[in-house]
Amino acid sequence: MYPRGAGSPQSPTEGRHAELSSRLTEHAHALIEAVARATDTAPRAPSIEHVVAMRRELSEYLNGEFLAQLRTEEEVLYNFARGAGQGTLVASMEVDHRALLREVEQVDRAEGPLGAALAARAVLLLFALRIEKEEKVLLPGLIQAGIDAALVLGRPHHMLGTVPST
Repeated sequence: MYPRGAGSPQSPTEGRHAELSSRLTEHAHALIEAVARATDTAPRAPSIEHVVAMRRELSEYLNGEFLAQLRTEEEVLYNFARGAGQGTLVASMEVDHRALLREVEQVDRAEGPLGAALAARAVLLLFALRIEKEEKVLLPGLIQAGIDAALVLGRPHHMLGTVPST
């Protein structure tokens, strides 16, 4: 949204997205690496128990903090964007959102570790796409419509759902 560099302003979601992305990457890569190394015949290859533990940790993160943040942003930002005349963009982002949720579910439902690792990789890619669209398209659209996204994101949930008058 803003050019990078010293003193560049940060969007209201940029820091949070960086934190979520970092933790997601850490957990997903731990699972992916464990699955990849589990097929090694070397004596130091991870055990199946280690692979299961990495999958469980990723699942707990996804179904906890990660999904809570996605749902909050969907409720808040998408509703304000719709109210600001950005309905087509929101519809596009909702398609991506549903695909992301399906892959999060697949991490848990995959029959084996490889399927879970593939779903984890898909979650990484879809989340990167979501961040890019939100930061480069959705938030600038809200700003252009005169909506202060920082104010919107700071509102208590019971106050959400209406576009503030400008």
